[in-house]
Amino acid sequence: MIEACICTIGDEILIGQIVDSNSAQISKELNSIGVKINTIISIGDEYNQIVSTLQELVQKFQIVIVTGGLGPTKDDITKKALAELTGASGYIFSIEQYKYIEEIFTRRRIPVSDLNRDQAMVPDSCNVIPNKKGTAPGMVFSIKSNKKSLLFSLPGVPYEMENLLPSVEEIISSEFNLESISHKTIATYGIPESTLAEFLNDWEDNLPKDIKLAYLPNPAIGIRLRLSVYNGNSEESRKRVKLYAQELKSLLTEELYYGEDFDTLESVVSKKLRENGYQISVAESCTGGRISSLITSIPGSSQVYNGGIVSYSNHVKVSSLNVKEETIKNHGAVSKQCAQEMAEGAKKIFNSDFAIATTGIAGPTGGTEEKPVGTIWIAVAGPSRTYSMEARFFGDRERNIIRFSSEALNFTRKIIQKELKANTLTSKQYNR
Repeated sequence: MIEACICTIGDEILIGQIVDSNSAQISKELNSIGVKINTIISIGDEYNQIVSTLQELVQKFQIVIVTGGLGPTKDDITKKALAELTGASGYIFSIEQYKYIEEIFTRRRIPVSDLNRDQAMVPDSCNVIPNKKGTAPGMVFSIKSNKKSLLFSLPGVPYEMENLLPSVEEIISSEFNLESISHKTIATYGIPESTLAEFLNDWEDNLPKDIKLAYLPNPAIGIRLRLSVYNGNSEESRKRVKLYAQELKSLLTEELYYGEDFDTLESVVSKKLRENGYQISVAESCTGGRISSLITSIPGSSQVYNGGIVSYSNHVKVSSLNVKEETIKNHGAVSKQCAQEMAEGAKKIFNSDFAIATTGIAGPTGGTEEKPVGTIWIAVAGPSRTYSMEARFFGDRERNIIRFSSEALNFTRKIIQKELKANTLTSKQYNR
């Protein structure tokens, strides 16, 4: 199995100024072609550290992917460090990369600066991977020590880096005899990780030794169960992992299982609505528009999403969603009654088939003994009736809002399925 290391360079990562999304994207793409990521590290913008760290990594790994430190400013020193590490005798001018630099600056209607022109200068020890989306080219170095290693240097800007990944994969595939890595992921929601692990304990113990089960918890999407097979025949591995995934799904109830691989709660809800020609609307208080944002993040959401209202104040709940003043007076804004009236109001206003409503206390203040921080009421108005539920979570404000939104989408998923099974819904012709 070919193993790789990812090294991100930049003080901005180490001080938490930006989040390293590059490593996740690189890992996913390389894994898909049969390269196993063994290590991910981050180092700062310090010349000697870059040289010594990469020197150690190329001795240990056959593939090293470096991102960052390739900009036009003085603190971007990766190129110089790579020149020293790989024994470059000088720099050469990449005409192909400069052509893309000129095109970018022409579109922006600004002249090419000397600093940007210098980005087309690369160590003579590398092969250039042209960057059509930015000014810094990708570079690949072939290093021979105990074994052949490829060292890739990619821009740190995520969309530029992603644009170069297909070329990186092509080079790796041509240079190495890659083995198969097959994954299948089952998505669950609504069960603690420890409970799920205990439930699956016997089944997991009886898995073949070359099949691994991993638990991947995330408050926004639930727990993903990833089955993996390494070192097998590609086609055979896919069949085996698919077979055990089906077996795993059969153990889980429909209450828990909601999708596979890259499915999310919002994508599953949107797909179910779209398949049956139905639309949804949203009335949000404590989730502040997050549910609407999640639904509209799905391509084609205009087919299923009619609109939403963020009714944070009681005045807006009453004036815009037609919640009764006496409902709030008698039961409070965070109540079953208020949530149901919010959902019914949104369903009527937006002429939708379903409507989601959320009202709760995200914190850190506003809680009471009866309704502590983390309390939420969710309602879903459907074609036959309005459903509601209460949930309580424990976390900070941001985490509570994430959990509130996910819980609402999961509840909506189950209500849509329930109405479909009860034959209260039938697919309708959809033309918009």
